[in-house]
Amino acid sequence: MKRIFTAAFLMAVTTLVSCTPDKKTEETEIAETASDDKTETTTSDSTLTDNKKELLQTIARHTKLQQEISKLAAQKATTDVVKQYARQMQQLTATKQTELQELAQTYNVTLDTTLQDDQQKYLTDLNEKQKVDFDKAYWEKVTDAQKETIKEYEDVLKDVTPADATAFGVWARTSEKELRAQYEEALKLQLALKNRT
Repeated sequence: MKRIFTAAFLMAVTTLVSCTPDKKTEETEIAETASDDKTETTTSDSTLTDNKKELLQTIARHTKLQQEISKLAAQKATTDVVKQYARQMQQLTATKQTELQELAQTYNVTLDTTLQDDQQKYLTDLNEKQKVDFDKAYWEKVTDAQKETIKEYEDVLKDVTPADATAFGVWARTSEKELRAQYEEALKLQLALKNRT
């Protein structure tokens, strides 16, 4: 009886072990499946259309403008809200500039961050403002620049579908959402300043 019980026990263990998948094999299968999925969702996109290249240039100049406006605000702003937002924008634009440069290199695009005449005028006009007038003008310039850049995104994103998983497609959709969030925040802070004065 003891032998029958031992034999039955060994048979059950052998069956259990043979039915349990090898962990290493299972991990390999999962990795291979993930690799296959990644291959299917990532589209090769070594070149960009002229519109997409122009968007990269526009965003590079916009980012540079935001950096310059923020530097000016750090020196001339009279309210803590403006100073804090300007510091936040300085950090954010430095990160975005690096990210944009890396993306441009992926597509062999050389970015030109030279400000255009209208952008240079933004800075000159803002620099002439003093005290509370500076803070009001700062919000106007920031929101105007953001609004114009959002329009540029919209024009190009008409050709970028939500399913576009290229480096450019992902970057463009993400950056546009981030810019909209910055714009909404700037509008709220601008309105708060108007209501206080």
